[in-house]
Amino acid sequence: MATSKDRTPTFIATIRLKTDMKAEKQLLVMSDCARQLYNACLGESLKRLRGIQSTGLYKETVQLSKTLEADIEKRRVNFKQLNDTFGFTDYSIQSFGTKTKNDSKFIAEHLGTHICQKAATRAFKAVQKFAFKKAKKVWFKRKGEYVSLEGKNNKTFLTYSNGYVFVGKSLSLKCLIDPKDQWMQYALKHRIKYCRLIRKEVKGKNRFYVQLIVEGHPYRKYHLGQEMIGLDVGPSTIAIVGESKAELKEFCQEVVFLDKEKRRINRKLDRQRRANNPNHYQSNGVVKKGKKKWINSKNYIKTRSEHRERERKIKEVRKQIHGRDTNQILQLATSIQTEKLSYKAFQKMFGKSIGRKAPSMFMKMLKRKVVSQGGIFREFPTHSTKLSQTCHCGAIKKKRLKDRWHICECGVTAQRDLYSAFLARYIAKNNRLAIKEAEHNWEQLSIVLDDCVTILKKKKPERKFISTFGL
Repeated sequence: MATSKDRTPTFIATIRLKTDMKAEKQLLVMSDCARQLYNACLGESLKRLRGIQSTGLYKETVQLSKTLEADIEKRRVNFKQLNDTFGFTDYSIQSFGTKTKNDSKFIAEHLGTHICQKAATRAFKAVQKFAFKKAKKVWFKRKGEYVSLEGKNNKTFLTYSNGYVFVGKSLSLKCLIDPKDQWMQYALKHRIKYCRLIRKEVKGKNRFYVQLIVEGHPYRKYHLGQEMIGLDVGPSTIAIVGESKAELKEFCQEVVFLDKEKRRINRKLDRQRRANNPNHYQSNGVVKKGKKKWINSKNYIKTRSEHRERERKIKEVRKQIHGRDTNQILQLATSIQTEKLSYKAFQKMFGKSIGRKAPSMFMKMLKRKVVSQGGIFREFPTHSTKLSQTCHCGAIKKKRLKDRWHICECGVTAQRDLYSAFLARYIAKNNRLAIKEAEHNWEQLSIVLDDCVTILKKKKPERKFISTFGL
């Protein structure tokens, strides 16, 4: 049965907490208790899953068809019976987590029942994902790894009230709220469903935050535009084409500079590791096989901290850029059409670029924002459209990856990414290109595309563009 939390819209407000050494120590002790409980629930869930998988009924059930209606119903009944018999359900693991907490006096002193139940649910879902083969492995939390603390409501153990977070009966933490922050002031007027405590390491120091899971829609500074937008997102570029504006830019350009610095730190880490542990490497530089005890110098630990800080900066900057770019698109668009790309295939071909720019995360954010505001977001398959090979005259011609301009015998010449974004606007509901409509509007929109290229060429003496622009 769905809960009220599932039925109502939700957004998250994150607030930094003011903590001293004593409060920080208490929070880390609570996190370690949650870590131990999580590991216990994870181990118990795996044990129950192995029990299910060792039965004859399970082996018979997995052989049943996933398409025939009779077999689908039989699979459902059999799996439900096995889950109930072995206690492989969310509520059973929650009960195990509560019992584990009550059996341990130390954990019972530091954690509330709801915190323990949420940790147990998290462990169960991890094993369930593994059982459905959506994950290759489950990971136990290592010592020192922070585990977030999450409640079930804003009434018991972990609560927020009047600018303070209350943890249990002994700990109260002040929230650092900017009174001029309109977004946060708007969020605090809504009902708080529950709270979550998280930690971030910033410049080698711990910072603690509370995440308020709030009912409602987030504050918006803009409204959706009125245009149909064609979008073409690649591993390095993003092309946007509307009725009044076209834009081609490098995707997450700021992240590239940060990533160069991270690679330099990576090389330094490798040199220090090799210097500290020369016996762990073969003569050709390859790491020896087998269990080893690594020696970490003070300088290595310092460099490792710099590396983590660089990773954090890249993550924060990327998230900020994604938010900025999606907002700019939404101020222009009421409807967005784009190709449904395989980002796993992209990872094989452009691994480094995809890793640092995260186009899949960008598309998910864009889709979520468009749909939440009542707009339309449509993805169409690439095999039936072939935008990079197609001309609106109907001709289809394969292009090499290095060919950055669309040049057709019918006289059409355009930058390849911009032209793909233009064609994306005219993909009909049957996932075919509406040739007549595209041909009718080409004369008007070709001016918009040419203006975009002209602006880029004027900027060329001042800045260097990547080769995929074709300039």
